[in-house]
Amino acid sequence: MPFPEHIERVFEAFGIAADTKATMYDLYVSMGPEVLEVFSDIAEGVESPATLRPEHCADVRRRVVERYLTRNHPLWLSGTPTPSLYCPRELEGRAAGVAIPLGAIQPRVAAMLGDGQPVPDGIVLQGRNAHFGGRHETISFDLVAADLADAIAVGTAEGQQHTIPGSVGETSGTLDAPALVALIWEIQPNVYKPAGDRNRAIAKIYRRHRNWHIITVVAALEWLRSKSFRVFIVRGEALAPTHEVNQAKPVPPAIVALHNRTVEGVARGLGLALEPVSRDDEQVLLNSTVMNVGLHKHVSTFGAGDAIWKLR
Repeated sequence: MPFPEHIERVFEAFGIAADTKATMYDLYVSMGPEVLEVFSDIAEGVESPATLRPEHCADVRRRVVERYLTRNHPLWLSGTPTPSLYCPRELEGRAAGVAIPLGAIQPRVAAMLGDGQPVPDGIVLQGRNAHFGGRHETISFDLVAADLADAIAVGTAEGQQHTIPGSVGETSGTLDAPALVALIWEIQPNVYKPAGDRNRAIAKIYRRHRNWHIITVVAALEWLRSKSFRVFIVRGEALAPTHEVNQAKPVPPAIVALHNRTVEGVARGLGLALEPVSRDDEQVLLNSTVMNVGLHKHVSTFGAGDAIWKLR
């Protein structure tokens, strides 16, 4: 797909190579017009824009994240919503989603974490249509480091980095707002756990925020219930078909167990129950828009009983 016409004219005038333009287009679709400002800064540092190659674009995301967090992090601290970094791909860079501070929920989960477990002091944010490469109507709940320098360090660290920059990890799902149906389909870190030289610079930050998974699941379930959504949650056993995982690289049993243990522990801590999906609820899910192709095919073939919980 082409850039908007005025951007195409600029790229053509400066003789930007086709492969470089394709790389920039992918970044533009994901993160919007600011990538072009960063690319312009990079172009000023080379002899001729026509010599720019895809490898020159490798630093674009890091620079955009630093600028994004420097501008928006103070607003989150004050409780002010902002545009998200990532844009729904179907909008092709023309509009972002939204990042909404939810206020402190950490005091309510201290007892759930138990003695000796750190209670993260980060900002809890809800992202709407803010998931990297995400479908429309995605929703995420992130824990972003409360200190700006820490947030930038996390946001530029090695990892999947697929929701709000500066977030250690998130709980994500999909909404069918007209039907008031919500499906939680992942609890994932945004950064890789420090090990050896990998992400050594954020080791202390990661340790302080290592209970991000509890915080974000609590935030997700409490917000969805407060809005009267019927809440469904993918079981660990169905993570592979949900994420259409390569069968040669199956989801490790430890990940399945951690996902289930986290969901079960949070539900229990909130005084809620997880129950199998009934036949009627299965039809609700199949007729809704919350499941992706992989999970829809799995439920259509095998049923939802071993794949999805209903929160009660």
